[in-house]
Amino acid sequence: MPPEAAKPALEQISYGLYVVGSKNGDEVNGMTANWLTQVSFEPRMVAVAVEAQSHTMANIRASRVFSVNVIAEEDTALIEKFVEPQRRAGNKLGGVAFRTGETGCPILEQATAWLECAVEQIVPAGDHELAIGRVVDGGAQREAEPLTLRAMGWSYGE
Repeated sequence: MPPEAAKPALEQISYGLYVVGSKNGDEVNGMTANWLTQVSFEPRMVAVAVEAQSHTMANIRASRVFSVNVIAEEDTALIEKFVEPQRRAGNKLGGVAFRTGETGCPILEQATAWLECAVEQIVPAGDHELAIGRVVDGGAQREAEPLTLRAMGWSYGE
């Protein structure tokens, strides 16, 4: 089977869009992610796929923590900002206000909801790694429809 044969089917998979936060010492980072899912009810755990060679994955490996920020459908400019690396300036990350919680990872003030996770396991997965994290804290900051890959007009069918 040629690799492109599966592309139309892969493009039909639903994805949310999130900002995954990481830290290493005092440095914080945020990146756009869409491969995220809850993998356990007890304990509550989520898995996120992150490029193995990325700065974010290096931070997650070093600190063993990450955050997940749920972005509202109307906040497309916010998600686009985190496609590229953002630098911290005080309590802003690329001009976006944030706070830190229990893990020290960034929780965006504009996020509709957030989770903080402690890494339980990192699993190689091709050119990515799955960071499986136990949820240590989380909450909702406001009601809104979560942003999806499809709402952005993006697809992920490589």
